[in-house]
Amino acid sequence: MGKKKYIKYHKKKNIFKVEQSNLLTPKQGFYGLKAVTSGILSPNQLETARRIISKITKRSGKIVMKITFEHALTKKPLLSRMGKGTGSIHSWITYIKEGKIILELLGISEQLAFTICKAVCKRLPIQFEIVEREITDA
Repeated sequence: MGKKKYIKYHKKKNIFKVEQSNLLTPKQGFYGLKAVTSGILSPNQLETARRIISKITKRSGKIVMKITFEHALTKKPLLSRMGKGTGSIHSWITYIKEGKIILELLGISEQLAFTICKAVCKRLPIQFEIVEREITDA
């Protein structure tokens, strides 16, 4: 038919399906933060997690971000009347499903990885756990 010219952004209704099994292990880092619950993350929350990690590791390790913010939330200005279309873009969010890895960590010890997980879980609205990459000798 063709491309629609004006497409409204909508919040997703059902984000509670589990991720595929091939995404459940870290690919680039040795440790990963895996989501235990589903939810929504904003860029400010991810930046907070990054700052906590860099402060705990004293900038010795490397952080690999695995998520992008692709959903825009719109908002109408205050005291505006109903109708006349959607408002301007207010913020960007991403939907995190249960089982998705959002961060991968390189160059840190196992004990430091668990300390990071505890500190990040306090600040973010989603619960996480540490996942290790299994190294197989060939």
